[in-house]
This record gives sequence, structure tokens and C-alpha cells, in this order.
Amino acid sequence: MSIVTAVTNKTKALSPLAVLINDDCFAVGGIYQLDYSSAVVLTDDYQKHIAGGVPLGGYLLAAAGNKTGAGFVLDDEELILLRVRGTAPLPNEADLVQTRLAVVRDATTSGRAFDEVTDVLTRNELQQSAFDCEVIGTFYTSNTNSAIIEFGADIDNVVASARYQVFLPSSRVLSWLASYPEAGADDTLPLGTVRFASTMRRSRMAGTDAAEVKVHVSDFISRKTAVFGMTRTGKSNTIKTLVTAVHRYGSEHDKSIGQLIFDPQGEYANINPQDKTGLRLLGDAETVRIYRFGADGSDPQVRPLGMNFYDVNKLEAVTDFVNSAVMEQYGAYAYVKNFTSINWEEPPASEHSEHAAWSRARVGFYGLLSLCGLIGDRFSDSGKSTNVRNVSITFTWNKTDYDAFNSTHPGLVQAPSSGNTYRLSSPRAAKELTLYMASNGKWNSSSSNPNDPRPFKFIAEVLERASVKAAIRTLREFHTSHAQERVEDQVWDDMMNGRLSIVDLAYGSGDVPRIISENIVTHILNEANIRFRSNMDLIPLQIVVEEAHNLFERGAKDTAANPWVRLSKEAAKYKIGLVYATQEVSSVDQRILSNTSNWIVAHLNSDKETRELSHYYDFKTWADSVRRCEDIGFVRMKTYSGKYIVPVQVARFDHDMINQARVAAKLNPYSLEDQDD
Repeated sequence: MSIVTAVTNKTKALSPLAVLINDDCFAVGGIYQLDYSSAVVLTDDYQKHIAGGVPLGGYLLAAAGNKTGAGFVLDDEELILLRVRGTAPLPNEADLVQTRLAVVRDATTSGRAFDEVTDVLTRNELQQSAFDCEVIGTFYTSNTNSAIIEFGADIDNVVASARYQVFLPSSRVLSWLASYPEAGADDTLPLGTVRFASTMRRSRMAGTDAAEVKVHVSDFISRKTAVFGMTRTGKSNTIKTLVTAVHRYGSEHDKSIGQLIFDPQGEYANINPQDKTGLRLLGDAETVRIYRFGADGSDPQVRPLGMNFYDVNKLEAVTDFVNSAVMEQYGAYAYVKNFTSINWEEPPASEHSEHAAWSRARVGFYGLLSLCGLIGDRFSDSGKSTNVRNVSITFTWNKTDYDAFNSTHPGLVQAPSSGNTYRLSSPRAAKELTLYMASNGKWNSSSSNPNDPRPFKFIAEVLERASVKAAIRTLREFHTSHAQERVEDQVWDDMMNGRLSIVDLAYGSGDVPRIISENIVTHILNEANIRFRSNMDLIPLQIVVEEAHNLFERGAKDTAANPWVRLSKEAAKYKIGLVYATQEVSSVDQRILSNTSNWIVAHLNSDKETRELSHYYDFKTWADSVRRCEDIGFVRMKTYSGKYIVPVQVARFDHDMINQARVAAKLNPYSLEDQDD
């Protein structure tokens, strides 16, 4: 070899693409059949053993070139990325099967070892096999900058020459492949490690189980992210990891990114008793806030989520809450069924008789709450205003009954100067009036419609029922009587100031969690719309929704009043990112799936779900693995900037992640000793 050739080879071996091959990648064979979408790779058992095994779904790199003293030298500056999707028969497969059959028969019959019944040439022949590979795309160097490696999701030429050698990536190259592209690497954070199979024996021996996967955190901001998987397969851990990464990214880049988590099970709001971790540890009361029913102010991070039961604007939510509590314990009784059947929808004022019945039933309901010990000085109305205002409630009455009541309860009810619309402003007044009218039975038939489901008499029936009152008393901790600011406004303020807010819905029952979450989402969308129409700078924020199949149900009525429909349509316009987690791909509206940028898929046990999943990107390749492998945290991931699906073992959410985010936010690291104190 001439000196010129040696120098040339040394230079070529240092090209960006050749460096990848020369970084301890293992040669496992060569391509003997190639088309635009697939390749068949000839290999043998010895090469696979030396390489540490070739798993199903594994990446392979095909390169045309030669091995030289300076390293592998490329004939052309490109590498073809392949994914193993199974085995392929060799042209002489039938002969090989016959020979293998004969070897097995002879060895079994004679009791000798397999190597003893074959010669060296036959053994070498029998070890040959082939991989059926999917062509993922091509890595090539940029025409303008040879140091930049670009990727195309196909190949632009097919050659018949058998010059393509195939390599199994080393741990470092595998990490590079899984984290591609590296552009804008200042926003990348580790999410986990590459994992192709449930069985990890050979990957651990080869060291490829430590190949780190980094994601661009910016991919998950202001975009939709789906997290699919069965219960206990690591969805919550994945979400905690993503939320922490976004929180850390915001601190490191001095960006305000508010994050809101609707937490139906209390997984995110509470400290995990096993490993003492929790998202609340990411910050203090100024940066991480939790909204919870029954909060008493003793914890500066935890704020009350409880509704003011005497807020007339929340009558529907309060009645749903009360009905759920009563039905859960005493639903078999007729008087409970009657009470919970009351229709609380306000009829038009023009329907005088029905509206009168509704107004009196409302007085009776608030009187019952007061009788059960839910304390309140005034009625209020949060309405659409920023500050809650005190109000009076009105009802239809007559002067004769008013005079009789007022003689023993002076000043509790305000009479009109004219007409028959009376007012009261305190729950105590509602209680006294309810007891008085129930005792004389005058409101028990207050509608001209005998089938009107708004009768005061159903409330009068339960006033003396200790069971019903006991059930309602259990709700006292969820009642906040002195709320001066709506939860919706507090959460919006959190979003505008880049805080992490967790709405703990674990203690709510019936439709209350749904109503609360919908109120908050509606308020956020309305405020974001105001900023958008006012040409104000849009501040990115994230909304995380667990059990999303309850919210984005396929086939649900598509109405403008549905906040989740609005969120799915308007989120991108307002720079609102949405992370939704569910077990059921098929339950999510197809319009939402079609506009989802990031996909993280753990174990799904149904072929119905994996068939639905297979409609998107090339998840069809992973369908069998998704159904078969139940390992916690083992996901297949496609990100917005990622060019192909990457199988990942998501890192476990731990104190190191928490403290990295705290340090980025200029807070002291947190220790387990701090928690014990």
C-alpha cells in the first residue's frame, strides 16, 4: 500500500459517518438483497455471538466500503439505517433444513455432541442465517457542511452490488441513533436508555443497555403528547419524568412554562411512601402549588380546592356532590331516590309556576346544607368576575306567609317593595325558612305540574332523616366558606408565572372532579383567547390529563361548549401543550390522535388497541412487542423532532431528577433527611 493510499484511508476513516462505524461497531454480516423498503442481511451465529446478539427491532447500519489499517473506509458518504423485523429464508434454506435435521437425528441417535457428527465446513454452513430488515432511512453528510449529518426517511438508490457490510451499533453509536437529531442539543435531557427486548441478558453483557436516550424537551412544549399503556406499566413515572424535564428546562433557559396536572388518583400531588419522591419536591410554595379538597392552610404549598357550597354559580356541582354522597350510602331508600331526582336546571322565568318551584327548592337545598353544619355567612357568586361577590338569592312567596314568618324571625327575609319576589342573603336564613315552611307543608305542592321534578317536598322529606344528614355532613371538609378568589383564577395566575400546579381530584366523587376540571380548562381557554385576540405575547403552558379516555371519548358529542373539544382544537393556537394518558388508543377521538406530535407507548394487552395504534407512523412494526412485553417503563417513543420510533426503558423518577431541577431553579437540593424532619 502506498503512503498516499494510507493517508487517504486515514482521512476517510475520520469522516463523520465513518467515525460512527469505527466506534467499536460490530460487523454482523452483509446485504445480499436490497430494495427501497427492505433489505436481507446474511449473517452467522459466530458474528451474532461476538456482537452480543441482535434483538428483534434492533438497529443495524449498512455501509458500502472496506476495512483498512486505518479503519473502515466508506465508498460513499452515507449509511443506511435498518431495523430488524424478523428472519428471512436463505436461497438454499431447504437444503440447510435437511442438513440440520440430519445432524439433530444423528446426534440424538448416537448420543454424541452435535460438533462430533459434522465437519468444520458443514458446521460453518449450518450457522448461516439471514435477517429481514426494514429500511428506515439514510444518514448522509450535508453538501454545505461535511460535519453535519442529515437524515432522509428513505433511500434514493438501490444497487445490486454486494458491497454493503452491516454493523451492530456500539453503545455510544446506539445512543446517538436513539437521540438523533442532536441539533439544538442545549435543550436535550436524558429520558432513559435504549431497550429492544424484554430479555436483557445479552444487552447487559454487551453494555448496550446503558445507551442513553435524550429527548428535545422543546418537542413536548405547546404540542400534544400521548402516553398509552395498561395500568401499572409506568405511565405515571413517564409523566413525572417529562414534567420534571420541562420544569428544569424552563429554569435553565429562563422561560416561563406553567404546567397544570389534573390528578384523579393523587399520584402526583402526594409523596410516594416507598421512595419518598414526589413532584411537589421540585419547588416551594412559590413555584409548586397543590389544590386539594379540605386544605386547611397548614401547608403553604397546598391550597383549598373545595368549593364554596353557597356559591350560587356552582349549584350544579354542589348538588352533584351531595347526591353522590347520599346515593353511595343510602341509595336504596325511596326518599333518597326522590331527593336525588330533583331537577336543578333553572327553568325560564316566563314559566312562572315551574320557576317558583325551582326557586323554593333552591332555598330548601341551601337550608338543608346549613342544617347539616356547612358554615357560611353569606351567599356568593363567582360568576365570570375575578373577585367573588356577595349576593342574595330570590324566591317566589306571598305576603301572608312572609308576615307570619317575619313575626318570629324578623329581618331574615327581605320583602320586595312590590311583587312577590323575596330575598334572603344568609344560609342561616335559608335554614330557618326551610324548617318553617316544611313544618306547615305549604311549599310541598308548589307547581301546577304534578310531575314537576323540582318539588320542595322532596327536601322536606329528608330534613328529619338522620341518615341523609349524616351523609351530607361528611362533605363539610370540602366546603370552603370564605373563598375570596376562584380556583380558576389562581391556576391561571400560576400558569402565567411558570408554576407547576397539581389539582388533586382524588377526594372528589361523582361528577365533581369532572365539573371542577372542566371549569378550570374553560377559564384557561377563555383567558388564553383574550391574550390571543389582544395580540399579547402567548406564554406556553402544559396541561396533563390522566384517564383521558373519559375526556376525549371517540364518538362523543362534538359541541363548542365541551372544554375538552375546545382544548383539542384551540390548544396549539394558544401555545398550550397537552399530555394525555390513557389505556385505550381506540377511545381517543381520531382528530386528536392525528394531531398528536409525541407518542409514548407502553404495554397494551389488546390487539384492538395495537391495531388502532398501527395506523400511526410505523407502530405496526412494534405491535406484537407492545402486546407481549409487560415490563414497567418499557415504551416505544416517537417524538416531534425524532425521525423514527425508538424503544426506551424510561428512567425511574428519583431524587437525582428532583435535585437537578431544584438546582436549575436555584433552590437547595432536597434530601431524605429533610423529609424526615
